[in-house]
Amino acid sequence: MVISAEFLGMLLLIASAAALGLSIVVDVGRVSAEKTREAMNQRQYDKKRAALAEWRQKTERKRVDLTTLQARLTEFNGRRQKALTELRALEFSKIELVHELGDQDSDGDIYWSQLAVGPNFNELDRKDIVFSRQIWEYRNVAHITAPSTEQAHGTVRASFSQRNGVICSPVVPLALAPDPEVEADAA
Repeated sequence: MVISAEFLGMLLLIASAAALGLSIVVDVGRVSAEKTREAMNQRQYDKKRAALAEWRQKTERKRVDLTTLQARLTEFNGRRQKALTELRALEFSKIELVHELGDQDSDGDIYWSQLAVGPNFNELDRKDIVFSRQIWEYRNVAHITAPSTEQAHGTVRASFSQRNGVICSPVVPLALAPDPEVEADAA
């Protein structure tokens, strides 16, 4: 069999066209695979971007919630501190330390005087202060047994002087002494 040049040319042309077609098909397959991979990566990117935006919104909401809770905590701590202060003041007003002065066995009347610390109390030396400093945080009163108001006043002034940093109220009969419960309610 004799192969002619035309047949050989035609065969070469067909083989070249087939190779070219095959390379085009391979290139189209590669491009299609790349486009598919790119679309898949774009979807993953969009999902992660949406998740990031959602996390940012949640984080912002949590930050606002945290700020609100911190403000409430500060408010409640303030209220607690105020309540504790009021409770302590109420306790101090309910506690009354009574100093009994004078001869209890005598037939004298009982007089009353309230004792309080003076403005120079914190500046005084420890040995000049009558009793401990801590008892003067509470309400202190004196019950004085004496025959007269003047002698009761003299007794309380001799026991608790200005030198000790203690100031005493005017001496009154015990029956006329103010009620600490009424004073606490008025304050």
